[in-house]
Amino acid sequence: MPRPATLVMAAALIGVIVLAILYPQPMLAPGPVMPAHAAIADDCFACHVPHKGAVAERCITCHAPARIGRFTTSGKAVAGNKAAFHQQLATPDCMACHSDHAGPALTGHSPTMFHHDLLKPAVRGQCATCHAPPATMLHRQFGTTNCGSCHATSGWTPARFAHDRLFRLDGEHNVACATCHVGGNVRQYSCYGCHEHQPAATLAEHREEGVRGDISRCARCHRSAEGEGKEDDDDE
Repeated sequence: MPRPATLVMAAALIGVIVLAILYPQPMLAPGPVMPAHAAIADDCFACHVPHKGAVAERCITCHAPARIGRFTTSGKAVAGNKAAFHQQLATPDCMACHSDHAGPALTGHSPTMFHHDLLKPAVRGQCATCHAPPATMLHRQFGTTNCGSCHATSGWTPARFAHDRLFRLDGEHNVACATCHVGGNVRQYSCYGCHEHQPAATLAEHREEGVRGDISRCARCHRSAEGEGKEDDDDE
C-alpha cells in the first residue's frame, strides 16, 4: 500500500497538471503578453509549437519581415520610419531579440538584446542606416562611412583609434587633441603651437640637410618624440 507521503505527492502532481490544462496562462506563461498581443493571450499555439516553444515561423504569420518597420499588421504605413533593418537580417530569428512575455513577477524581465551578428555580413558596416552620428566636429569630419575605424559593433564604447600609426603620443606629446588639431579639426595638425621653430627657419634647416619638398606635415618623417620613422607618402 502506498505511503501517505507518496499519495500526497501524487495528488499534488495531478492537481498541477489539471490546473495547467484548465488555466495555462497563469500556470505556465512567464508573465503576461504585451498589450498588442492581448487578442491572442489565451492562444498559446499562435506562437508556440509543442515541445519546441515559440518559433519564428509562427511570428512571421502575422509579422512578415519584408513589412516590419514599414507597415503595421493592419496594413497601415509606418510614418517617420528611419531604419527597417529587419529586411537585412541573415535569418528571421525573432526570439533572438524579442520576448512576448513580461517575465516572472518575482524575478523581473531581462529583455534580450539585439546583436549585429544577426545582420547580413554585407550590411554590418553600414552604421548610418540605423544610427545618426554624434553632432561633434570630430564625427562630422570622419563622416559616416568609416565608423569601424574607431568603433566596434559589440559596443559603442570604448572607442579605439590607432594614433600610433600616424604619430606616437608618448612623452610630452600625450596632450589634448586640440593642442595639435586646432579647433578640433582632426584632418589637419600643427606642431608650431608648442615648438619654438619658425616655419622659415625650419624650412632653411631642412634644406641645409638636403630635405626637399613639402615639410609642412611633420609627422610624415617624425613619428614620435624621438623623431623616429621615415617619410610615408601613403599618409598624404
